[in-house]
Amino acid sequence: MLKRLLETLAFFKAFIREIVWFLVPVTFPILLLETMVASRVMETEAAGLGFWLPFGINFLFRPVYTGGLIWLISGLASGQERSFGECLSTGLRFWIDLLAVYIISTVIIFTGLLVLIIPGLIFFARLSLAEFGVVLEKMSPGQALLRSNNRVKGFTAEIISYTIILTFLLVSTDIIINYALSVFSIQGLGARMLTSMVFMVLSSTLTIMFYRFYDLALKKEMGIS
Repeated sequence: MLKRLLETLAFFKAFIREIVWFLVPVTFPILLLETMVASRVMETEAAGLGFWLPFGINFLFRPVYTGGLIWLISGLASGQERSFGECLSTGLRFWIDLLAVYIISTVIIFTGLLVLIIPGLIFFARLSLAEFGVVLEKMSPGQALLRSNNRVKGFTAEIISYTIILTFLLVSTDIIINYALSVFSIQGLGARMLTSMVFMVLSSTLTIMFYRFYDLALKKEMGIS
């Protein structure tokens, strides 16, 4: 059962340098702005719209670095070299379409979570491959979401299980890092930036895992075992 998880972690270990090389410079300005805004919100005890502003910043720019990361991972998986500029331009090119995918899928998933937790998890799994359809196959947001729903059939339970396991590992690691920093009294903007950056890099394992299921779905469509 853990085969695909181990493959995901092995891929991340093999290409961590390339992933860091892309993610750190692309996400640094975003994380810096997000962290500064979050610190300001906490200092002023802002509520309402101000409380959600840091999340909104990340959500708005997420398509750029995720689209570039998808392009990078697909190249690494096929043995193709893809430059930093090529990955960044890919993320920028598909920004609007990916943002539309995230908005639509977030509404659907959140609605499912409000009704019952299980439907929300199923919706999450069924729509998890949509961004690959946009970036790698140039699908429209609607087409990518519909195709993802069809492609994930047969993989739904696996995707949910692996996502829960990986999320647990990521959150546990983040807690351990923050605890270690607090023990050594390392605080402030720099410490928060460091933990955010580490979490961002480690979170690429989720994109790697989804790419593996995307690849499996494509092979299934083509009748390749």
